Amino acid sequence: MRKKLAANDFTQYVQILGRGKKGARSLTVDEAEHAMSLMLSGQVAPEQSGAFWMLIRIREETVEETVGFTKATREYLSKKEPLGTKVDLDWPAYAGKRNELPWFLLAALALANTGVKIVMHGHTFDGENRIYVEQSIQQLGLAISHSREDITRELESRNFAYIPLAQIDKSLGDMMDLKYVLGLRSPVNTVVRMMNPFFANHSVHGVFHRGYDALHLSACEQLGDVSVLVFRGGNGEAEVNPERDVTLGKWQNGVASWSDWPKAEKEHKRLKDNLDLSRLTEHWRGDQLDPFGEQAVRQTIASVAGLLYGVTSHEECLVLADSIWAKRDKAYFDF
Repeated sequence: MRKKLAANDFTQYVQILGRGKKGARSLTVDEAEHAMSLMLSGQVAPEQSGAFWMLIRIREETVEETVGFTKATREYLSKKEPLGTKVDLDWPAYAGKRNELPWFLLAALALANTGVKIVMHGHTFDGENRIYVEQSIQQLGLAISHSREDITRELESRNFAYIPLAQIDKSLGDMMDLKYVLGLRSPVNTVVRMMNPFFANHSVHGVFHRGYDALHLSACEQLGDVSVLVFRGGNGEAEVNPERDVTLGKWQNGVASWSDWPKAEKEHKRLKDNLDLSRLTEHWRGDQLDPFGEQAVRQTIASVAGLLYGVTSHEECLVLADSIWAKRDKAYFDF
C-alpha cells in the first residue's frame, strides 16, 4: 500500500496554482524552491508532481518560479560528490534535432580541442522523430559518461564529456520522463538547461520558444550567475541556425546584453532528407565541405567563443571561430 503523504507539504502548491482564474497565482521564489526540494527528495507522489507541472505549463513558468526551481536543484546537486576537475563550459542538449544533424556537437568538440573543458548533458525520448545528441555520440563511437568519475576521466583526456540526465540524478530523469505519461513536456526542460550541474564557469542555453531567452537571462541575473549565453537555436538546441537571423542574449559580469547577428546563409541549404552522420565526420576531417554544416558550426563556435573570451563583435567572433576550427584534430574520429 502506498504511503500517504502529509496533505500540507506539497498539496498547498498545487492548490495555489489550481484555484481557478481568479484564485490561482504563480509561486514566489521561496515557494518554488521549497516545492522543487520536496520533489527532489522524493516526498511527492507522481500524481502531485504531474498536476503541478501541467498547471504551470498551461500558462508557462515565471522568472521567479524558474529561479526557485533552479536554486533548489543546484542546492540538491551541490551535495553530491564533486568532480575531480573544474569545468569551463556547461552545455545542455535536450531538444534534439528534427530536420538536420547536431552540428553543435562539432562546435563543442572543436572548442574542446583547444583546451576548453566542456560537459554536455541531455535526455533522450524514445519514439520521437528527433536526433538526440546522445544517439549521435554513441553512433560516432564517442564515450558516454555514467558517473562523475567517468566525466573527470574524459575531461582529463579529451576535454569533453557527455552524461545523460538520469546519470546526473535519477529524480531529474524521472521528472523528464513524465512526458510519456502526460503527453507534454514540462517546465523541467527549463530547469535542466538552467541548473549547470557541475558548476562550470560558463553556460550556453539553447531555447525554442519566443521569450524564453529573456526568461533565462532574467533568471540568471537573480541567481547571480557569472557567464551565460542564451539564444533561440536550431530546434531549440544551442546551435545557431545559419538560415535565420539570431539574437544572442548574454549575462556576463553583472550586465545583460543583446546582439543581433544576420543569417549567414541567404539560400536554403538544409539537407533534411540526408541525416547520415557521415556528414559530420567527413566535414570534420575536411573530406567533404557540408553546405549547411559549415556555417552552422562556424556561427555556433563564434557565439560560444564570444562568451568564453569576452568578444562582442560578430566579425571578431568569426575570426576567433575560424582559428579554433583550424586547430581541430582532424583525426579525432579515427578509432
